Amino acid sequence: MKQKIATCAAAITALACAGSLRAHHSSSMFDFSTPIWVKGTVVSYAPVNPHVMIALDVSSENGQLQRWTVEGPWLRLLEQMNLTEDFLKAGDVIELCGFPFKEEFRARDSGARLPAVHAHLLVLPNERLQPWGPYGKLDNCVRPNDRAQPWLDLVNSDAMGREYWCRGRNLGPLAPGVPTALLDEIDRLMANPCD
Repeated sequence: MKQKIATCAAAITALACAGSLRAHHSSSMFDFSTPIWVKGTVVSYAPVNPHVMIALDVSSENGQLQRWTVEGPWLRLLEQMNLTEDFLKAGDVIELCGFPFKEEFRARDSGARLPAVHAHLLVLPNERLQPWGPYGKLDNCVRPNDRAQPWLDLVNSDAMGREYWCRGRNLGPLAPGVPTALLDEIDRLMANPCD
């Protein structure tokens, strides 16, 4: 009987924790209508729970360095991407498209992690596009001066990139300035179109 009570208590605790984690780690925390592009130098790359974190030094318009906290995927997702713990190294210059936390979540933070962003896409030093964190609207990361081919490489050769692309196409309106003609071209040239 004590074993059954202990098992039930553990199950209830696990479900309660899972509920709070789901509330903490959900797409509802992010503003998908406001893509943020940031380019900087990796200071540290930490594949830790609950999310992979990158510290990135970004030069501001006045030349000052600003440290950004960049949240990414959880460890299991990182493993599914077949990325190793040394995937990024200090000194790598990367660019990312991410989405900011909604105001109500930033207000809870008391400024400790700001500036912070959840990265949905990385542009690696070799200019390859790498899907990253699960929360975002990938088509809102397409910029007017982008070429179609890197995006086609992403959606045609990376299952997660295709998944993020197709899911994002149904996540609400496009951000202002997203080039719809380029989006249509990418959709048209996909090897395996979205359903």
